[in-house]
Amino acid sequence: MTKNKSKVVFLIAAILWGASYAVQKPLLEFINPISFTFWNFLFSGIVFVIYALVKKIPLTYRWREGIILGIFLSGMEILEMVGLDMTSSANTVFLTNLGMLIIPYVSYLMYRRKVKLRDNIAIILAIIGMYFLVGGLTGFSYGDAILLVSALASAFYFIYSERFEGEKSHHITTLCIQQFFTISVLCLIWGQFANLSFAVIPSIRYEVLWQTILFTTIPFAIIQWACKWADEMIATIYDGVIEPLTGAIFSWVIFLEATSPIQVFGGALMILAFIFSAVFSRRKYLGHFLLQLFRK
Repeated sequence: MTKNKSKVVFLIAAILWGASYAVQKPLLEFINPISFTFWNFLFSGIVFVIYALVKKIPLTYRWREGIILGIFLSGMEILEMVGLDMTSSANTVFLTNLGMLIIPYVSYLMYRRKVKLRDNIAIILAIIGMYFLVGGLTGFSYGDAILLVSALASAFYFIYSERFEGEKSHHITTLCIQQFFTISVLCLIWGQFANLSFAVIPSIRYEVLWQTILFTTIPFAIIQWACKWADEMIATIYDGVIEPLTGAIFSWVIFLEATSPIQVFGGALMILAFIFSAVFSRRKYLGHFLLQLFRK
């Protein structure tokens, strides 16, 4: 039963993260992305610290690893918001998820792990889809390039975080806190060099707060609870299919972001690449996956 609940948790997190891009983009007209990311993770970190103090969870557990993970996560989260500020929310949700398909190639560079045929097919499908999504080479913007760097950072993050599989939940809490505050510190450093303001104008303070709670604090908290029962295929399907699909619906249907049939086709190709990588390339697991996913 608990494992089934964890599937629901992954689904909720994927929907929240998918919707976040379209919801957060209008806010970036009133606050710079570095400042928004700073307050986002500072507040979430404080919430997690309060929880840790109540539960008497040690905050210095493997702090070096926590900081390294925080640096990779910073590359993912900070650049994601910078890219979102410069391109469409639909492009953001699709391009950042490319990190999943880049993982095999980063693994090859780091550990000489074999890149399989399915990985090459998936990335080729995704690149073709990206071409149509962004409008070809002439439509590829500086913001889109930043998002690809964010995707690369996410690939390094997921590879490095593999060593923490099986951690006890309170250790995961500690690692989350260390990562959140690392992001906040790096945002401060970035802001100092770029001479950015971290002030939040009164008219958007409430909006920054509820978006932080809804799209950062809550998803990280529930994922932390569910990670001990995580099924790699379930998590991949939700992150690679549900999240971009939700992002596309919110961007193109709810927030009426400008699009075209060609862009929709490109997004569909990228989702197909995620599906192929996660499921269809493992045919012998397909039946088991469907039974587990829909079993009452």
